Amino acid sequence: MIWIDEAKLEELRRNAPEHLRIPVTERAVAFDVETPNGKGERMCSIGITHIENNRIVRSAEYRINPEQDFDWFCVKIHGITQEEAEKEPPFPVLWPQIREEMEHGLVLAHNARFDLTVLKKTLNAYDLEWHPVRFVDTVEAARALMKRRTPNHKLGTLCEYMDIPLDAHHAGSDSYGCAAVYLCLQEEYGSLSRFERDFSFR
Repeated sequence: MIWIDEAKLEELRRNAPEHLRIPVTERAVAFDVETPNGKGERMCSIGITHIENNRIVRSAEYRINPEQDFDWFCVKIHGITQEEAEKEPPFPVLWPQIREEMEHGLVLAHNARFDLTVLKKTLNAYDLEWHPVRFVDTVEAARALMKRRTPNHKLGTLCEYMDIPLDAHHAGSDSYGCAAVYLCLQEEYGSLSRFERDFSFR
């Protein structure tokens, strides 16, 4: 696991727009996954960022041995090699801790059905279970609310427009970016509850 330490979080907070720090009661957890290949059946890293009282309070990245072969295209995107991943624990070892991280509050992701489906397939591969979750897809919300204010609604584009620090395709940073985009959208457009959806892992 790679922790984003408090000093780094404080730097990100200082550089973020002021409205990211306005306290409004809410608990949510943003997550992002990186995959070893194009199959979308396993993950080699997962980033998790927590929001409490409309403030980003904690962010972490877990590296995972997906127990699958890597392809060159995915390695080029996220930079995690098969040799590096094989030194990490497999998903079942980390799942209790990941589950505890993600249990509390609304789930957020950018292009959420991709990340949720990878998580679902990974759980199924190891015969693990999790309850249905309520989630918001920040790309769906941004498309509906921002329309053509940006050339597209990719996470990198939105973070640049909103002045949010981002190290793209690193799961910890991407989960932070997703959380920050959610807060920006909520601050400007109000409640995003109309974008809440249900997802089942069965």
